[in-house]
Amino acid sequence: MTVNSNRRTAGPSRRKAVISASIRQDRTTKYVRNSKTISGRLHDELVMMDPEKGKYFALNPVATRIWDLLEKPYDENELRNILMDEYEVSPEQCRKEVGEVLDEMVQLGIVLEE
Repeated sequence: MTVNSNRRTAGPSRRKAVISASIRQDRTTKYVRNSKTISGRLHDELVMMDPEKGKYFALNPVATRIWDLLEKPYDENELRNILMDEYEVSPEQCRKEVGEVLDEMVQLGIVLEE
């Protein structure tokens, strides 16, 4: 699962955001979309823009699914349970990747913690 962050400048520059898992709050923290983020579908990915920061983001299909779920608040455990039912993934891999995606989304400001 990846979130690619890009800043609009004279020429498009791509960089992958790297965020430490230590940023994450406790597992009962609820996560929800930042309503200020503009989003739209492009093939099997979601493209979004944060107009305040002038950044745009592309989410892969699994990160897009997490974004879709976060239309309403979920905690990390709830998200993992849903995704493990939908995808063939081990609990360890799901825990790691969902945590990384949530950390990245929070750091980028496209998802908020409640």
